[in-house]
Amino acid sequence: MKRAINWWTKLSPTFLQVLGVIFLAGYAWPIINPNLSPALHSLCNWALFVIWVFFAFDYFARLSIADNKRLFVRKNLLDLAAVALPFLPLLRAIRALAAVTVLSRRNRGSRSQQVTTSVVTLAFATWFVAGLAVTEAERHVDGSNIQGVGDGWWWAITTMATVGYGDTYPVSTQGRIVGTALMIMGVALLGTITASIASNFNSTDSEDSSNGTSSASEVDDLKKRVAELEGKLEK
Repeated sequence: MKRAINWWTKLSPTFLQVLGVIFLAGYAWPIINPNLSPALHSLCNWALFVIWVFFAFDYFARLSIADNKRLFVRKNLLDLAAVALPFLPLLRAIRALAAVTVLSRRNRGSRSQQVTTSVVTLAFATWFVAGLAVTEAERHVDGSNIQGVGDGWWWAITTMATVGYGDTYPVSTQGRIVGTALMIMGVALLGTITASIASNFNSTDSEDSSNGTSSASEVDDLKKRVAELEGKLEK
């Protein structure tokens, strides 16, 4: 069993990235095209269920080999929510968001670059999924001004950016729950992106300062050698 889990953890990153894209497509297609045939709609639902099984297995496999299981659970709350919560319409958005976040698991480069890539991926996924979720919640509600994914994505980007023009807004309880979650995540993501950019600038300044100090030291050393050569020539 342990050997199978180790084999899975080596295989899973690339495999789950592919499944994450398929999951997002299966979640988005019926919302983008509400006139989808019943057969294709059923196919999307079955695809979401099968992929959810793989994500559940992956979560428990990683949990079983984690040294500190409590720490693992705290660091993977979104994955836990995606596995544990039932297939309610609103909560499918959480699964879709968790599915996309696996795309940034295999980041390479410096720690700062890894954080930046993960945050940008999560920000894009949050905008995309929130636009779909609010469209699904509002489309058939009387008095709603969000009737298509274009309206949903426009509302999502203005809400995340804390602009809030007020031309589109959710009126249903489910839509307002999406809005509340999006505002909280939007503020957190913008703060994280700002901090990451500042960290990159500080790192660059430190490197420049270090290079400048090294160059000055080399110049001083050359001046000393030239002075020594001049002294020898005068003798």
